[in-house]
Amino acid sequence: MKKHMIAVSILLAGLTSTQAVAEEGAFNIGLASKSLVIVTDDGFATNTFTWVGLALSAGYDFTNYISLNGALYTLVETADTNSEMSGFDVDIRFGPNGLGFIYYGSLGYFSDTWNGSTLGVSQGYSGGSLGLGIGYNWENVNLNWNMFTFRSASDYQGSSTSDYTVGSSSLGIAYRF
Repeated sequence: MKKHMIAVSILLAGLTSTQAVAEEGAFNIGLASKSLVIVTDDGFATNTFTWVGLALSAGYDFTNYISLNGALYTLVETADTNSEMSGFDVDIRFGPNGLGFIYYGSLGYFSDTWNGSTLGVSQGYSGGSLGLGIGYNWENVNLNWNMFTFRSASDYQGSSTSDYTVGSSSLGIAYRF
């Protein structure tokens, strides 16, 4: 968790350090509902593990077509409330980000820590991501639906011979300033 806080602090410091030269509405901070899904397939059976929860999000529009966004989240597994996934993700989004309808493709990085409290097990995961989203920007409000983000699955897979597919999604609202 310590590395998550350091990464988010650096992200927020970088976002706020350029505020003096930023356009109005270039920054945003908000809350989102977030989900993470891991699907495993060993050829005989397919298993789906789903975590849902809240995320604190922040972003900065560098240009009318490039923005940096990040989220800090804590999620709970739907089948086992003692299973928690917490972490952060950061992505660079490419697409129009002015007033009105927005859409984007994204390239990013994530870092998760899974805690299975009943077993006392903890495991860390990190890697790259590729995503797609849409939304709408009003003057002071942003509605954002990150429809899906595919994550690299190698850390989740470990030494397992099963095929892993990992994805996340979020729906958030943010204040633009």
